[in-house]
Amino acid sequence: MKHFKFIYTAIMILGMASCESFVEGVNEIDPTRPTDADLALVVTGMQVEYMSTLEGEMARLSGLWSGYFTGSDRQYIPIYNYDIASTNSDSPWGNVYAFVFKQSRIAQAKAITLNNRLTLGAAQVVEAHIMGTAATLWGDIPYNEAINTAQFPNPKYDPQDQVIDNLITLLDEAIANLNSGVGNLNGDFLSGGGAPGVILPGSASKWIKVANSLKARYLLYKKDYSGALAAANLGVDVTANNLMAPHGTVNDQNRNIYYDFHQRQRVGYMTAKNAFLAQKLDPASATNRNHANTTETARFNLYYTGTSPNYDLKVSSTGFFGSAASFPLMTAYETKLIAAECETRLNGVTAGVTTLNMHRALLRTAFPAGTYTDFIDADFAPGGIENADSIADADALLREILEEKYVSLYGQIEVFNEIRRTNNAVGVPPNSGTQMPQRFLYSQNEINSNTSTPSPIPGLFVKTTLFQ
Repeated sequence: MKHFKFIYTAIMILGMASCESFVEGVNEIDPTRPTDADLALVVTGMQVEYMSTLEGEMARLSGLWSGYFTGSDRQYIPIYNYDIASTNSDSPWGNVYAFVFKQSRIAQAKAITLNNRLTLGAAQVVEAHIMGTAATLWGDIPYNEAINTAQFPNPKYDPQDQVIDNLITLLDEAIANLNSGVGNLNGDFLSGGGAPGVILPGSASKWIKVANSLKARYLLYKKDYSGALAAANLGVDVTANNLMAPHGTVNDQNRNIYYDFHQRQRVGYMTAKNAFLAQKLDPASATNRNHANTTETARFNLYYTGTSPNYDLKVSSTGFFGSAASFPLMTAYETKLIAAECETRLNGVTAGVTTLNMHRALLRTAFPAGTYTDFIDADFAPGGIENADSIADADALLREILEEKYVSLYGQIEVFNEIRRTNNAVGVPPNSGTQMPQRFLYSQNEINSNTSTPSPIPGLFVKTTLFQ
């Protein structure tokens, strides 16, 4: 029997060797697995990941901690109450680095090879936006050594404020490239080039405005109010120039991501029961923000459904999160309110009120059933319609600007940044305990694989450098 086993084994080895000899020299590349793609297709893929990352789990988590939504079932209940683990950041962290940042760098490299400066500029804006979002959420992050594992297997963490400075410089480069007129924007659908997969040119002028709005946002973080104002004045100025993620009604293809989560993927996980913003907008709520100059019923009916306390997200065809509803990535609302805050801080109440009224003019167009009468300086004087507690005029105006920003950026990650930047000036109550979260936790996958991860690892309530 032992001899039989030996002979059988020898035959198998000879047979395997014969097979290897038979296929030697045959092309082993799988023709069904492409190794490269046209720049336009790379741009489309990059933008799909860009919009889905800014509209997905990071936005929902930010909204749960910003008074927009409520964790109502299963794991969203502990997350809502700040009982969260590093593993909850694995997907968001991976989306940022592997799916958006890396793809933007691939697009940039291809654009440089083709001397396509317009596409290079658009991809630089995407990088600046996604990595600025990552830096504000997590604090210090890998940036300069990131996504180059061959050279930097354990990329160092760059300080949060340094990353923001680097991205401001990158945005200046992007603006110069987009102003060059060299190349094309084929594959860009976010600025008007068509639906994903439709290779049509986008708009360089819209990307320039978006770049300036992002620059204004980052300069505001740094308290560079004059720089932020100058950038905002060149930024997204009207809602027609908003950068929006388009959606449709086809399952697993193009539905609004909030809709898909709420209606298909995780039904019941996230509602708006007792949500702070819903109570601010609901005309039937005792704490609503309505007065003679402002009626928010139209925005309430766009954002929410139900009555107190059982509010929910508005996901019908007329709702903010309807299946085909576009999702805002950068808007004129944010840009005008950045300018209004900076004008107030630099030039006083009259300048701030004038700019705030520009924003209210946008609201009158978007919500004709609402009331957004222009303010006058006296409205912010002690005893005025926006100053019942008799604080300083400029402080009353800033409070209104920040509250208006809180309302206007509904569903976006940036409001979580605003709450921390302003030390919660809007007064969003904590969901649990007495503290508001100050950051996202680092990804557990990152902790396990990168020896450069900060030690000790900062906790949920440790403030980041920019928002001290």
